[in-house]
Amino acid sequence: MNAHDVDPSTAMDGMRKDVRQICHDLSNPLGILRMAVYFLQSAKGDPEKQAHYFVMMNESIDKMEVQLKRLRSLAVEERAPGEP
Repeated sequence: MNAHDVDPSTAMDGMRKDVRQICHDLSNPLGILRMAVYFLQSAKGDPEKQAHYFVMMNESIDKMEVQLKRLRSLAVEERAPGEP
């Protein structure tokens, strides 16, 4: 059995599961970014706190980039041969 022999409904179920997981994995870093922005606004004048929140923001952005790469790889896997 090759990739073209997979039942379409099974493939769709797998894609839905992947999309749900990616949405979840993107929501968490977005929440952290929102929180960090809020606390940065209240941490004016405290360079240590600001540095901490900037680190949190960078880590969250890194996590989101990983998930976006995962999404792109799913899109590539689903393309038909010869499709751009």
